Amino acid sequence: MDPAGGLTLLTAGGAGLPEPAELVAVGDLVVRVIAAISYLSVTLFVGAMLVSNAGERTRAVGEAVRQQPIETGGFGVGTVIICVAGYLLVGVTAAGLAELGAPAQVGILVLLPLVVGVIGLVIATALGQLVVGIILLARFSEDGRPNLWGALIVGTAVVGVAAILPAGNLVGVAATVLAIGGVARPAWRATRGRRSTLRERLLE
Repeated sequence: MDPAGGLTLLTAGGAGLPEPAELVAVGDLVVRVIAAISYLSVTLFVGAMLVSNAGERTRAVGEAVRQQPIETGGFGVGTVIICVAGYLLVGVTAAGLAELGAPAQVGILVLLPLVVGVIGLVIATALGQLVVGIILLARFSEDGRPNLWGALIVGTAVVGVAAILPAGNLVGVAATVLAIGGVARPAWRATRGRRSTLRERLLE
């Protein structure tokens, strides 16, 4: 066999192999898809629990986001900032107590809010996916009250596909922040109303 011919065959065969950069890109895409499917499976389950046990409240949050997106988003951002600042304050307090000789159990002051925060974030993410579905399907609903199960499937699919795309995670983040605002806004107003009532009673 002609060595030159063999070299030509090897070169031609090697040209058909993917470059390392292409393999890395494909692997990164596969990892992103698997991570998105895993996370969305959890939030889909949580969303199903919300639809089953708090359907009307979920619908109310979606309606609030649809009618007042800017105000609701502001409440969401404010709530996130307050929660993060509170967690940092708890962390600093726990560290200070540890420096003063407090027992090791003081670390639960940091662990407990972290666990609660993670659970709350998963619930908010599921609610955000529901809100996306409610807003999208409301345009095709005659009475503006789309089926929540359909909204859950559509919202989860939209957020899941967006998460695979570059910078697509921003869609999920925005939906989560809006969902948080949709819950925090009426809660804050209700609390403010109770404070006003209490103040009036005390001044009587």
